[in-house]
Amino acid sequence: MKRLALAAMLGLMALAPAQAQTVVKYLHIASIPGEVELMQKAADEYMAANPNVKIELPFLENEAFKAKLTTLLQSAEAPDIFHSWGGGVFYEQAKAGVLRPVEDVMSQAAKDEMGSAGVSAFTAADGHLYGMARDVAEVVLWYNKALFEQAGVDPASMGTWDGFLAGVQKFKDAGITPLAVGAKDKWPAHFWWSKLVVRLAGQDGFNAAAAGEGDGFAGEDFVKAGEYFLQLAALNPWQEGFEAASYGDASGYFGDGKAAMHLMGDWDYGAMKDNSASKQGIPDDQLGILPFPTIEGGKGDPTDTLGGLSGYLFSKNASDEAVKFLEFYNSKAVQEKFGQAGYYIPIAKGAADSMTNPFKVQIGKNISGAHWHALFFDQALGPAVGGVVNDVSAELAANAISAQEAAELVKEAVDDTL
Repeated sequence: MKRLALAAMLGLMALAPAQAQTVVKYLHIASIPGEVELMQKAADEYMAANPNVKIELPFLENEAFKAKLTTLLQSAEAPDIFHSWGGGVFYEQAKAGVLRPVEDVMSQAAKDEMGSAGVSAFTAADGHLYGMARDVAEVVLWYNKALFEQAGVDPASMGTWDGFLAGVQKFKDAGITPLAVGAKDKWPAHFWWSKLVVRLAGQDGFNAAAAGEGDGFAGEDFVKAGEYFLQLAALNPWQEGFEAASYGDASGYFGDGKAAMHLMGDWDYGAMKDNSASKQGIPDDQLGILPFPTIEGGKGDPTDTLGGLSGYLFSKNASDEAVKFLEFYNSKAVQEKFGQAGYYIPIAKGAADSMTNPFKVQIGKNISGAHWHALFFDQALGPAVGGVVNDVSAELAANAISAQEAAELVKEAVDDTL
């Protein structure tokens, strides 16, 4: 009888599930295979050390992510962790109650590792910390040295707006496409208007306009930004079919050596290779970074940069295990691998020290030496205003709207949110 009872007990144990696992879903937008491979390796390492946790890495392409995230966060399918660019979109999510405060769960060591700037970036107006900062980024003018030489354009001559326009015309005359842009996605075009605003209005002017002071975004400097943008657009500097081109299309076009320049974030170093036909992109010795042209009389500081400080947020139902996983994932030991590979500039203290990619090193110095590191405007201004900024920027690139109308539309969007 004892043997039968023991056999029955063993049978029940065999039917019982293994130790229950907590599933942690991290929704990301990384599309470069090498970067995704590093992500999976980190997840595998964590799961090996924590068998009670299962890490899932669902992916959404950038535009689909933006379109679907709001609905996802209000559903039972909400990810525990998701990518964030911070800024106004994050503030709106915090107000909507779809995020989990984590300041009482996250260790002080993890907070110290991302630094005060990282903590501040993901702390909302209510004083709660909702996420972690991962990286800093800058929008720069990538350029193809071989095409500059072919067209007889001296990179140093592009330092002022007038010199830049003259260089663009020289490329046109040489039969070379001066600039690639993915206007279908709109946000790549907004970098042009934003960089011009950074030069013309500067930090104080932008902050005043965002607060609705005076003429706001319909003020003189913002109208001028549109006028300068239209000066460029009038030269037809973009690749054929730019209005129907996505970011990936434009990135690949530049990576294939078909355009002289691409105004894009530092992530384009890897993306333009992955999006190119050869998967090799432009060789490092033929690739360069130009400072965005200065504009005489502009109120911005010449060191001002535009970019991001992005990271991750926790949805309202995220578990403590999700926080602990992200502490590991965002640590120096893990993040320096992404920095070494040149995918982005990690914010974790010491993680960027081992970067060898000269372009990433240069960009890191640009940001650390900036008087003002402006956050991507379509993120800083929130989803409603940011969407209008992207819309009018794409129209300006196509020479399809006046500078005055573009500025007024942005002002109206701001007024509607105040």
